[in-house]
Amino acid sequence: MPPLGADHPSVARILRRWRQLSGGRHTRDPDRKTLVACSGGADSVALAIALAQIPSSCVLAHIQHDMRTPEQAEHDRAYVEALAKRLGVDCAFGFAAVSEEPGNLEANAREARYQELTRIADEHACPYIATGHHADDQLETLLMHLMRGSGTRGMSGMRPTTPLANKTLLRPLLDIPRNEIETMLRELDIAWCHDQTNDDPAYVRNRIRQDLLPLLRRLDPEIARHASQWSQDLVAMQEVMDERVEATLMEPCTITDSQWRWSRELLQAHPDIMLGYLPGLYCLRVLDNEGADRITRRAIDSWIRSVKSDSNNPTEHRIGPIVAHIRAHEVRFTPAESSELST
Repeated sequence: MPPLGADHPSVARILRRWRQLSGGRHTRDPDRKTLVACSGGADSVALAIALAQIPSSCVLAHIQHDMRTPEQAEHDRAYVEALAKRLGVDCAFGFAAVSEEPGNLEANAREARYQELTRIADEHACPYIATGHHADDQLETLLMHLMRGSGTRGMSGMRPTTPLANKTLLRPLLDIPRNEIETMLRELDIAWCHDQTNDDPAYVRNRIRQDLLPLLRRLDPEIARHASQWSQDLVAMQEVMDERVEATLMEPCTITDSQWRWSRELLQAHPDIMLGYLPGLYCLRVLDNEGADRITRRAIDSWIRSVKSDSNNPTEHRIGPIVAHIRAHEVRFTPAESSELST
């Protein structure tokens, strides 16, 4: 008996993209073993069905948070366990306690979830972790970053692949709209879970999803697909810029542990747009991209103006998770938490 969804075109599309992101045609399927983050929602269920087509290619991982009622959490756990059994794949569980943690609840939940996923991936020898982020999620992310005033790296949205500790995070659904995913599941007669926290208007993302996206879809039914294409173009442009920045600004950079140092005169001689790429590159290289989404255009413009000013007075500028230390002849980046140790 063929696996569930074996002949569905969306399943084939997801599998093709997964293979592209996990090494391409030169990698054997047994070397692509992937931990699928499965909440029980439509997107992660579709991803699980697709990857389960390949024997021993995936393990489902369900992370419970303490942000929901025990009844809701247990319902979704049981659903994922039953789905794994139906698909004939292994299933693992983790728990993330974040409700009492200080700071941003969503950010804390995301960080704790990825920590648990990394732990489970290690236990199951999975070099890859896949999430069900899709084109509508990408559109929501771009709109959030636009409202936050993010820099160019933030406006490229989520990337199809991202380093995550000793793993690679894959997003094979990023160019697939939510309605295509839900249509696929209906055609396969598969139900999915609804996370009630997605209805809470206290979260900005939920307000965008409930209030703004329906209007945008009425104006342009293909808006999510267009957002995905926009993101792909920006990522490609950033890669070109990164290569240029690498050659002209990183080769003369002095790197000591987590500190990057440049001659201020060197930075003053280059265009603002190139300097604007340095904070994002620092986050990627030094901080595993943690906090990159907190970098705003306002912060970038502020430190660039200071670098290029005629003043020799020492200043410090907070750029998301980074502190830029500007002196008469030197510019230095350090992580924000270590800035009090700087001299």
